[in-house]
Amino acid sequence: MKAYQYLIAGLATISALTSCNDDDFLKEEPKTIYTVETAFEKSSQVDAAIARAYISFNYMFGWHNLYVEGAAASNLLGGNGSDCIDSGFGDPNMAAGFLSNFQALNSNTQDFNILWNELYQLAAQANLAMYGSELVKWSDALDKEYALAQARFFRGWAYLRLGECFGGVPIVEQYSDELKFDYQRSTRQETYAFAIADLEAAVAGLPAYPLQDGRAGQGIANHFLAEAYIAQGIETGDKSYYGKAIDAAQKVIAAHPLMTSRFGVRANPTDTGTNGYLGVPNYKPEGNVYYDLFQMGNYDYSEGNTESLMAVQGPTYDQWSNDGGNVYMYGVTVGAVFRDLIWNETEGQPDSAGPWHDNPNIDIEESIGGNSGAYLGGTSWGLVGTTDYSDEVVWEGAFDDDMRNSQIVRCNPIVLEKTSKHYREICKKEWLNIPSRLMRVSCKIAMQDGWGWDSHHAFAGVQTFAYQYGRDMYVARSAETYLLLAEAYMRNGDMANAVTALNTVRQRAQASYMYSTITMRDILDERARELAYEEHRWPTLLRLDSTNGTNEDMKYQLSHYTMYTNDCGLKGITPEWTLFPIPLTVINLNSGFKLEQNAGWK
Repeated sequence: MKAYQYLIAGLATISALTSCNDDDFLKEEPKTIYTVETAFEKSSQVDAAIARAYISFNYMFGWHNLYVEGAAASNLLGGNGSDCIDSGFGDPNMAAGFLSNFQALNSNTQDFNILWNELYQLAAQANLAMYGSELVKWSDALDKEYALAQARFFRGWAYLRLGECFGGVPIVEQYSDELKFDYQRSTRQETYAFAIADLEAAVAGLPAYPLQDGRAGQGIANHFLAEAYIAQGIETGDKSYYGKAIDAAQKVIAAHPLMTSRFGVRANPTDTGTNGYLGVPNYKPEGNVYYDLFQMGNYDYSEGNTESLMAVQGPTYDQWSNDGGNVYMYGVTVGAVFRDLIWNETEGQPDSAGPWHDNPNIDIEESIGGNSGAYLGGTSWGLVGTTDYSDEVVWEGAFDDDMRNSQIVRCNPIVLEKTSKHYREICKKEWLNIPSRLMRVSCKIAMQDGWGWDSHHAFAGVQTFAYQYGRDMYVARSAETYLLLAEAYMRNGDMANAVTALNTVRQRAQASYMYSTITMRDILDERARELAYEEHRWPTLLRLDSTNGTNEDMKYQLSHYTMYTNDCGLKGITPEWTLFPIPLTVINLNSGFKLEQNAGWK
């Protein structure tokens, strides 16, 4: 819809700038008028509309730069301000601006407004594609079925997220180009039911596996259908939905088994080649199967990754450049800022300022690019980082022994300042003047050794590895489906199968500790271990209780583990709310009918 609006605006501007003195010419009737109806004359135009929906959908995954692109919905969906993710600075002096500073949030907070708008925009694009599909003549009925299935997948997913985040929302079932100011909220149950109907239709019409990398197949549709069934079971109290969720999740798992051994671009010990202008060896001997999941070239099902349900296709530099440079890659957004960390009074010494502070003293053999190098998280601007909960708490005690907790996957940065007495030791928080600023570096968002990067990845030709061209992002993996399956079994009263499903994920990670019984908080911990930087954490937390409940599991996580309260040691508050607010701008614009605000918001 947005692209269509821009096109109309462009045509209007051209007309306004064109003048002619020929009255007869001005009176001529145009042979064609560009309308929605004339925009859909052939099936390829429907696919173009669906492609625009893919772009909007993709932008709600991964991490986007707030300064260049605006506060993208992906950052909020991904958990910014939750128990797992918040500011990349982790600095108490800057904590007033954290999203986990809940007392500063209100119904006019920009992040909520952007999320609402982007989800409704996606639903509108799906409605437009469905509308257009009825206007064109299809040479093959199966092509129309596929187009409609993709559109219904997007619309179903959008309303699932709307229901999880905002509760009951207005449901718009058809495309319309008329302004409307009297929308009415549906119930959360009705919103979920609408999403479920769309996702069920998507499963029926989509191919078993994606026809093209980045496109939807039955696996991803069944994955979100399982999540929607669980959400509806919670909302209605009807346990039959958990049985449906189990069935949908098992279909995903049967078609997309977990990867259990090393694979792909960096796993072959006989490969003596190198990649990128740094000449980094392809083979990574200290890698593991979990590490391999996050290497460029390994994300898609077509590349041998059976676990991949769907991946956002990160553009290469050439693709980015040819598209006009409209994609600002997430490498500059995600991760901690290490370059400014300095020692405390006890650890400081005359010739050493901090573990990575002085560029001339940095071991550039280990960190090419000095204290802005890839080893230290790249040229991150510190907009998004991990909390102590996801970095430390979930790995304590018996949970320490796990490939997902290994140095190759979640790096504890090593002191690289040669003049330091701690040179080449893992940096400890108690050595720093602001301990909360130290975070781990995930292989999911930073290639620590710079493998695959070329000169185009530098920022302004100076700072290294700011742009991660060609780096894909998962929409979902079947590892997450297993955790949905565990939740569905648990809620359905089948603890034995719930434990088996969750432990299957732990077994792949070669964890030594296995659960014998689980609670929802155990599942949340396991999601943090497996899915940090991947899962949409806020929708997960917000759907854990019905609209009229108190969502004690979410409030426990937020009151104990957010960066504002836990990492920075500030006095936080437990939110009164259990849903995001309906944006104030939406309420004010809907002048024909009063939209009730969610409880706990003004």
